[in-house]
Parts: sequence; structure tokens; C-alpha cells
Amino acid sequence: MSRHKSTGLILPAVVLWFWTATALPQITPPDQYLGFKVGQDRKLADWSQIVGYFRKLDRQSDRVEVVELGKSTEGRPLIMAVISSPKNLRRQEAIRKAMKKLADPRLIRDEAELETLLDEMPVVVLFNCSIHSTEIGASQFSMEFAYRLATQNDDDTRLILDNVVSLLIPSPNPDGIDLVVKWYRESLGKPHEGLRPPKLYHKYAGHDNNRDWYMLNLVETRIVTRVLYQQWFPQIVYDLHQMGRTSARMVIPPFYEVTNPLIDPLIVRQIMLIGGHMATALSAAGKKGVATESIYDMWWHGGFRTAPYFHNMVGLLTEAASVWIATPDTVKQEQLRGGRRGLRDVKSFQTNLPEPWTGGVWRLRDIIDLEHITSRSVLELAARHRRMWLENLVLMGKRALEKGRKGSPAAYVVPIKQHDPASARKMLEILVAQGVEVHRTTRPFVADGHRYPAGSFVISCEQPYRANVIGLLDRQFYPERRVYPGGPLENPYDVTGWTLPLQMGVDVIRIENPFEFAGTPVQRIPAWPVPQKLTEEARYLILAAGSNDTYRAVNRLLDKGLEVFRNKESIMAADTLIPTGQFVIAAPQRHIKTVQKAISGLAVPVTGIQQVQPFDALSLRKPRIGVYQGHVPNMDEGWTRYVLEDFGFEYETVTDADIRRGNLSRRFDAIILPSMRDSTILHGFRYRPGKRTYPKELCGGIGEIGVRNLIRFVEEGGTLLCFGQACDLAIKSFWLKSKNVLARKKGFSAPGSLLGVIINNEHPLGYGMQREGAIFFRSNAVLSIMEGESIITYPLTNPLLSGWLQGDSLIEGKTAMADIPFGAGRVVLYAFRPQHRGQTHGTYKLVFNALYLSRSLETRLGPLASTDE
Repeated sequence: MSRHKSTGLILPAVVLWFWTATALPQITPPDQYLGFKVGQDRKLADWSQIVGYFRKLDRQSDRVEVVELGKSTEGRPLIMAVISSPKNLRRQEAIRKAMKKLADPRLIRDEAELETLLDEMPVVVLFNCSIHSTEIGASQFSMEFAYRLATQNDDDTRLILDNVVSLLIPSPNPDGIDLVVKWYRESLGKPHEGLRPPKLYHKYAGHDNNRDWYMLNLVETRIVTRVLYQQWFPQIVYDLHQMGRTSARMVIPPFYEVTNPLIDPLIVRQIMLIGGHMATALSAAGKKGVATESIYDMWWHGGFRTAPYFHNMVGLLTEAASVWIATPDTVKQEQLRGGRRGLRDVKSFQTNLPEPWTGGVWRLRDIIDLEHITSRSVLELAARHRRMWLENLVLMGKRALEKGRKGSPAAYVVPIKQHDPASARKMLEILVAQGVEVHRTTRPFVADGHRYPAGSFVISCEQPYRANVIGLLDRQFYPERRVYPGGPLENPYDVTGWTLPLQMGVDVIRIENPFEFAGTPVQRIPAWPVPQKLTEEARYLILAAGSNDTYRAVNRLLDKGLEVFRNKESIMAADTLIPTGQFVIAAPQRHIKTVQKAISGLAVPVTGIQQVQPFDALSLRKPRIGVYQGHVPNMDEGWTRYVLEDFGFEYETVTDADIRRGNLSRRFDAIILPSMRDSTILHGFRYRPGKRTYPKELCGGIGEIGVRNLIRFVEEGGTLLCFGQACDLAIKSFWLKSKNVLARKKGFSAPGSLLGVIINNEHPLGYGMQREGAIFFRSNAVLSIMEGESIITYPLTNPLLSGWLQGDSLIEGKTAMADIPFGAGRVVLYAFRPQHRGQTHGTYKLVFNALYLSRSLETRLGPLASTDE
């Protein structure tokens, strides 16, 4: 503690630094560089200005080094500032090597080396700002925060610089920063000033860019993941966010219950320590409306600050109350609202909110001031207890190793024989990218009484990131909690089940008991050993429909103009049974090089067959695909585009105006309605004259005329794919003889769980799927159909496989996916999200099949009816 000289009042040093520290004059302050004050009303720096300022700091200060980590999705530089003492900056490589050893105690030679590392190494703290681009305050704060660390010379700052390496990311979403700033500047003085942009602020993910931290779909996520688990191994990760406008002024750690039991208790205790230090500093600075132990929990795995828990890192989150982007907000006391978990009341004293905020004007500058105090608090605690943070990191690594050595499970085995080898390889690749140790066996081995061949992959639980291994490969079961004793069940905050093998359709074996195996660790997952027998003597080549890579290959073939078929009945060729729904290439001798190029680098099992009996088939053509995109940003739409592009499906965006104009069948064979409420599709933004509102040209949805045009499109032979909530639009507006059995039903909840289902894989929509599988369900529909055909049904018992489900009896035996003929076309209802967040690889084929089917023709192949000669 320090003593304020003028009053004698004892205050935390962070507050004195915030009030009194002075800067060295030779370094340009951000206000001077930008031409306006950081946090000034209605003023924002765009990404080029932020990057420009950090590069200027790099040139002027020996405490700041700026590195470009890579390029964003749209090609902007993604930068990170490394801030510390000149001595520490000169020995960065040695620090990184030391952090790697401390994160994995097996790499430390002996106790003498450990003592040297603990004595000599700084703590590493990573700050992540404005991952959500409308939560813009932290990106602006980052410039001022870096400037203060670069210029202050008080004792506490020097202590921080000597004992901490600060990694500061101004934003991991540069594209979104520019989009938001451009939109905001154009909105000034207009009725939509301060409203969110009418576009996703990440090209594919929007707000879900903070839901990608175990799947690593986005280039930005992959870049930062390398920093976390391969380069710097920080002990503390602090993610700065904003929340709604009318609740507490800031929510800080410690977090609300529930906590995932895989997280080391030391993580929980250290978060409590930091939260208490933050709260004390904020209170000493006179900041009101600061809440703890509310809203945000420690269950889910996939956020920026939650994924590090499973890597023995302390993950911090603060959520400051927002303004209208950078426009001040006036909040009256009667407008303040509680009602969220742990924060039922924000107007009265309570232990976790001892100083309520009474309302008033709230500014961008207020957000930045709060973030200065909390960030400085973290650095002070890190610096003063430097050795403790390093010792605890080592201790958690040793604990994980010991549990893996003696506890259960001992390991997981990923067999080489997979229904979908492409997804198996993808799963292993994302594990390796997160620092998980994966071995490929060099000899056969026995585990839990079963024999596995050489080449199998083993993921041992005897590794420092044991929690990450179990947390991603095993099933989750969210605990039942009630709002009050005997009261209603309390809904979880976010996704409750995410088991990767279930989501991705990968066969993974949990091994309970220790076993021996010979293997080598892999840094890159090699090409999957699938049989690829391309012989010119074959009459047909059969490409296995079980592998997702096959769909990539088929799209390459269709792009080349090659005709591809699917067998509508099983084929017996010599001693080989070819199941229904495989991809068939006729007369391969003419196309052998084209096929070889199409499958290059992919896990596509290929079989050549000779003489067969005639068989019914579908002849595929390249489908003309439209993806609906209204003015209301929709993350499910963004992820749909991501998945289609990833697998080589070409598409066009279909707007409200396009649908209202009609003649859709001239342009499209299939139109996808991503998951969104029917009211949003119909009406979009509502125009509100005299109020804060979007421009009239951005308001309104497809309207009733658009519905009529969609009906006409299907009647004329088109295929309409409805994901998740969009099923309601088709059920109501097409007058389908189907209903959502959950409509207006109470007592049901599954806000992000994996449910077991039975799949009709003899139907063209189910080709390539296994008979039993898992779907990701998140607050969507459940169908009862009186026409058409059920493609996916729930079992007659509780379908929960991973996560949390309330009211299972309401859906047992009901339909999850239906194919409903309509005129000359069809409506395909997916009462779940088959491409959810680019994670559910196990259900992608259900979408791809519908797209191919939308432009396929019935035909017959074989010796007597072949089209190949």
C-alpha cells in the first residue's frame, strides 16, 4: 500500500498511479497522435490509427515492441505489443523458453534449474481487448494503457516492468473494429447514431468469434492460440468486454457458480484473489455499480478466457456497461434492471454489489477509466507476487501429470479405422494446435483388454493439459441448479455440452487403465491412411460418402464438369458390398488424372469395381445455392457461409429485396434459411420514426410477398433448407402438416447440448451417415409431422449424450429432421443447427446431401443401361 501525501489516506497504489503519475515528454501521447482525447464523446480511432500509434510507440520507447502476429480474415495486420523493461525485451526468447518449461514441468532438468527459473523469470500477462467490436472501449483504452506503461517512472511501474511481461492485443478482430468505426462515423447526427452495424462484425462469426477457442476455425483464433499455447504460455489471460447498458456498471471476478470440476482449484482461488484486488482498487477510486459473482460462470470451454482454464492459466473477464458505441448514454435509476444470475437487484445494497450506481450519464471515458484500474490492478498483483504465479503454474502442471499417472481415464485412443477419417484428422489437428500431446503408435498395443493396430493415435492423460484433453474428448453433464431451494430450474449461461467426438462423428475410445505403448509425438497430423485404389481397369470408382473430405473432392470434380453419380441402392461387386449413397465415377479410365487431382491431400477412400448388375442412381449437377442474409446480422448465416466455402460449395447471398422480387427458381436450386426467428425473417429491423432507429431502407424483412415468392420457388421445384428456428417460418407460412411440439411449452430446456438420434441413412438426405448419431440442439424446434418423411428421430428414451436437458419426455420419439414434398420441390426442416459454429462436422453431410439432391436427376447405371459409353 502507498500513502497519499496530501491527505494521509492509505490507497492502493493502482489508484495513486491512475491519479498522479506523470509521463516522460519525449514519447507521443495518443491524444496528440489522434488529434482527440482517448475516450472523448463521439470520437473513435480506427484500426489503421491504432496500429499506427502502436508502431510509433515501438519506435519511441525501449519498453514497447510491436509484433505483427499475422493477417486477419480480410487481410488487416493483427498486432500485439510486448511491454516490459528493456532488459526483459532483450531476453524475450529466453523468457519464452522458460515459460514453456514452467508450463510443462517434465521439461525442467532438476530442482536447481527450477529454482533458477523461479528466481529469474518474470510473470507473463496477456491482455485481450475488444474481441467484440461494438464493445469498442478496450481497443481505445489499449493505446493509453500502453502509453502509460511506456512513460511512467514511479516505483510501482518500474516494479511491474521488471517483473511482468505484458502482452497487449488491441483487438483480435481488426476487421470488426474498422467496420464498427466506419458505421459509427457515418451515423453521427442521424437517428441510428450508436446502433450496432447492420452486418456481422466478423465476416463469418460476428459475436461468435469468442466461441471458437477450442475449434479454431477462424484465422484470428488460430493466430492467438499460437501465442497462448506454443509461444508465450502466459500465467494470466485478461479479456476485456462490455455488456448491456442498464445493469451494473461493471461485472468483475470472482464469477458465478457453476465451475467445471476439471479446472484446477488453484485457478479458482487465484481468480478470487485477483477479483478481490480489483474490487478494492475500484472502490478506493470511488467507482460504484461494481458487481462480483454474477452472470458469467466457469463451466464452458470455448471462450477466450475460459479455454485457458483447461491449460492451467488464470482466465479473467470484466464486463463494463456499454454506451451507444461512443455516444453517451443517460440511464435513469428506474431504468436499471437486475434479474440475471446472481444479480437480481442492481439498485440495493448486497454483498456482491455493495455500492449500487444510482443512474446518470455514462460515457465511453467511464468504461476506459474502469479498465485502467482493473488492468493496473492485475499487473500490480502479478508483479508483487511474481514467484507465486510461477510456482503455482508448475504446481498445477505437476498435479495434472500425477492425476494422469494414477487416475482415470488414463488415455483416449483414436483408431485409424473411422467412418469419417477427414473429421478424425481435423479433430486431432485442433488438439495439437492447442498444445495437446498426441502420439502415433509404432507397434500394436493392448488397452483395457482390446488390441489396437500400429498407426493408432493415443492421447495420454499424463500431460500438463490433462483438463483440456478430458474436457474436449469426454462428455459433460451440467449440474442441476435451482433459482432458490424448491424453485424453478436455473438455465445455464451458455453451451453445456461440446464433446468433440460426438459433434464431429469421430470414434474415440476412452481407456480407463494405464497401459504401455510405443509411439512418437506428432506436431502435424499426417495424411490419413485410407485405401485409394484408382485403377484404369475398373468400370466404376466408388468414393466413400462417409468421409467429409469426399464432398470436397466431389465439388472439385463438378467444377471440372465431370459427371458424378450416387447409387440409390446397394451394389454387390464381386465380394464387395457397396452401401447406398456412395459417389460413383463412371468410365474412370477417361478421368483418372482428374480424380487423382481432386482427392489429392484428402482422406477419401476410393474403391474400383468391375462388372455389376444395373442399378438406380442419381446424376449430380453443380447446385445453384442461395444463402439468405437479411439486414439483421445473424451468426448462423455467417457460419453457414463459412462451412460452404470450407467444403467448396459456391453460393450467392440472397437479400430481402431479392426474395421480394421473386423469380427465385431462375437463379437457385436450393435456398438456405439459417436459424433465426420467423419474425426477424418477415420483418427485420422495425422502423420507428422519431426514435433511435435504423434507416428506412434497412428496415423490413422479406414480408408476406417474400413468403409467397418462397412458396412459388418450392412449388416450381426448388429446395428450401430451414435451419433451427427458421423451421417455424416454413411450418406457419407454408401451412405444412407439421408442428413444433415445443411451441408455448414450459418445462423444456436444452440451451446447447448434444442429443442422440436415429438417422434414416437409406434416404438420399441421410446418405453417408451412420444409423445412430448426435446432433447439436440449442433452443430450437422439435417436430411432429403428418406428411413427408422423418429423416432423423429422437429415441424413445432420454436422448441426452452431453450437456443438460430438461423435459426429455417431450421430445422422445419425435422428429429432428424432416423431408416434406411441396409442389414439385421440397422443404427440408432441420430442427437443430447442422452446421453450428463450424463445429458439428458429424452433421454437415445432412446439408450437403440436400444441396446435391436439389439438382440431381434419376438415372440408371450398369451394363445394360450405362451412360458412360
